[in-house]
Amino acid sequence: MANSKEGKLDTLIGKETVISGNVKAKGSLRIDGELDGNITVSDTFTAGAGANIKGDVRCRDAFVGGKIEGNIYAQGKVEMHSGAHLAGDVTCKGLVIQDNVFFEGRCSMKEKEQPLKK
Repeated sequence: MANSKEGKLDTLIGKETVISGNVKAKGSLRIDGELDGNITVSDTFTAGAGANIKGDVRCRDAFVGGKIEGNIYAQGKVEMHSGAHLAGDVTCKGLVIQDNVFFEGRCSMKEKEQPLKK
């Protein structure tokens, strides 16, 4: 799920990593492992194809390729890539859903980017 639009990567949580607890990151964050907790990222958030996340995500933009059970609050856009699984609501400015995506929830779209709430 490498995507040139995702830009610079500041923090990577690998596929063999399991974290229990909230994560706050300045810059961008990519998760390929498991996380049980809420995520706050000041820039781009990416859930790789093998990601398994249980918790809410707050970020500027989100690229989802794995599984998320929780809500996504994005200032900008959310892209769900083929194979993604999202059970939760999405609040964003723009939404892209590719084929072969499971999405169970609601989407609330805003005309302007919303400030990141802490």
